[in-house]
Amino acid sequence: MLSLSKHHHETFAKEFHKKNMTESEPTPSSNTPEPQTVQPLEAAKEFAVSDVAVIEKAETPEISEVSKAAQEQALADEQAAAKAAALKSATMTFHVLPEVFSIMRLPVAVKMLPDFVFQSSFYTISRSHNEVSVVCEERLVVRHIDHYGLGNVAKISGSWRMMRLGVMDLSITGVAARFAGVLAESGINLNIIATYDTDYVMVPQAKLARAVKALREAGYTVEME
Repeated sequence: MLSLSKHHHETFAKEFHKKNMTESEPTPSSNTPEPQTVQPLEAAKEFAVSDVAVIEKAETPEISEVSKAAQEQALADEQAAAKAAALKSATMTFHVLPEVFSIMRLPVAVKMLPDFVFQSSFYTISRSHNEVSVVCEERLVVRHIDHYGLGNVAKISGSWRMMRLGVMDLSITGVAARFAGVLAESGINLNIIATYDTDYVMVPQAKLARAVKALREAGYTVEME
């Protein structure tokens, strides 16, 4: 039996291990393609750029739509606020016309109105089954009523002043009820003429100052023209 010293045993083991490792490694072939090496940093950069591009392409339309919707809502809110402010101003502001007016009742049989009515800065004509009612400047009535032969058949109430509200929407409710209540509490009688755009409020000239005071105390703006 062969006996090995510790030194020879270690040397033999190393040589045996080296030989086995050499034999187990495959012999390089000229037909085997060499593996391509990808630089980690460049690959990371390429992935990052591609990833950002995909994210931007996917998220940009959503952000744009949200921004557009927010802008449209903000515009709608602004328009609604402006409309509300305009309506409040219209329903709370009176303009007192400088002229003095008369209310004239004519017989329903009258076929033609006197032309002085149409010279008035403001006039309104109403016909019903039993009367023709005309509102126009008092100075014209006084000057021309007898000329047209209506002095004995017309009923005339004079010395009225006119207050005009701002332009209002026809859907608004409670406007006349509110200012009529304010004037009624101060003992002021009135006559309301409604047009498409607004209301004209007639009060006796002798009570105009009281009417203006009562309205202002109730929060209305009253401007003299």
